[in-house]
Amino acid sequence: MLIENQAEELKLRVQKDSARYDPLFKVGTEVEACLLDGKGEPLNASPLIEELLNSQFFRNSGCMIDYEYGSCQFEFKTPPISFTNLLDLEVLYEDFIIEHLEKTIQKIYKNKIVIPVFLGGNPSPNILTDNMITNNDRYRKLFEWQSKFFDIELDGRKFKAAHIPAAIQGFHFHLQGRNPTYAVLMFNHILNLISSAIVLGANSKLFAGKIFSFHEPRIYLYDHSEQQNSGFPAIAAYINNMNDYIDYIKSRKPILARDYFELEKERHDDVRIRLNSEFYRVETRIVSVQTTPKALMAMIEFFVGYLYKAIHEESYGQKMLRNLSILREERQASVQSGFYASSHFPMIDTIKVQLDYSRKGLSDLNVKPEFLNVLDGRVKNRISPSEYVANLWDEKFNGSINQTVFEIISHMWERTKNNRPIM
Repeated sequence: MLIENQAEELKLRVQKDSARYDPLFKVGTEVEACLLDGKGEPLNASPLIEELLNSQFFRNSGCMIDYEYGSCQFEFKTPPISFTNLLDLEVLYEDFIIEHLEKTIQKIYKNKIVIPVFLGGNPSPNILTDNMITNNDRYRKLFEWQSKFFDIELDGRKFKAAHIPAAIQGFHFHLQGRNPTYAVLMFNHILNLISSAIVLGANSKLFAGKIFSFHEPRIYLYDHSEQQNSGFPAIAAYINNMNDYIDYIKSRKPILARDYFELEKERHDDVRIRLNSEFYRVETRIVSVQTTPKALMAMIEFFVGYLYKAIHEESYGQKMLRNLSILREERQASVQSGFYASSHFPMIDTIKVQLDYSRKGLSDLNVKPEFLNVLDGRVKNRISPSEYVANLWDEKFNGSINQTVFEIISHMWERTKNNRPIM
């Protein structure tokens, strides 16, 4: 009854806000990472989080650091800033990673080798255990919920559903719309970018001590770990207005949620609309953690440029939205085959068209692309961080999984610190 009442109140708010004209494309980000030691073993991130929470950097910057499902994980969050200040956001990430994260690790974990890992999948062979779950009431309840599910099989290996969230990391960013109508348009058009984002941003072919055949096993495993409570939004058609979206959310069966806003957050869709603030924000959750700040910014540029151009064209009657069933097929093919995926069209061709469209949108916004060349390079060379890490494994594997994991995360950490994207 509470959820129903909140939904009706939100619909009244949406009606009242129909003529709003908020600043467009303010962007906030969330990046999940994890800690591994010199033997490639997971390390408790709690001391690091506590130390950073009390640091001057977090008091002054408006950023936040928080716990995640896995005890070796942490989440770094930035406050919303204007898209036109994306260079400032990149500098903020560099400041956090190089000036504060590394120095705090050296301070807290004295006489230990500790490496922060910015990869979508945890490469440690010993990550999939019960004791990896953070001692938090919500996470424990989720663990109990997922413990009832069947095991997931991939490439002949079985995984317990409840272990998966502690072993994967994502890059989430939300974009502010001008009003409820614009937010709905953003939601619909982002659905058309999901498969391209998977191909360009995949970063987790090395997972739990093994190279998997899928381009992005992280997504496959997460979808199945929640019995399809995550993934492509479970909508039958594109939403026409915000009321459609509110009805979609309230139709979901709660897991632990007690109100609308918890229900809104509980289903882990690739893209979702957040109504938990005074603004209308669309949150993208499909992208894997990127190794470097520049690559993070490149994904944001890609989405913003494309959205602006596509929504502008739609206002002139030119429909850019493709059939949802095709998008679902395309997503599945991209998870499995990456740049070589094909649904109704070769995925590589779709990505090229969308990147070109994004560049035109940025031009219409009078914004010079600063980071899109990272994604251009990936398309040209048909390589994502996922493939790069898999190639590293082939070069470095010496019979010891732990030793090879350590060499790879050390190599990638150097790229992260020097902000050298894979391209």
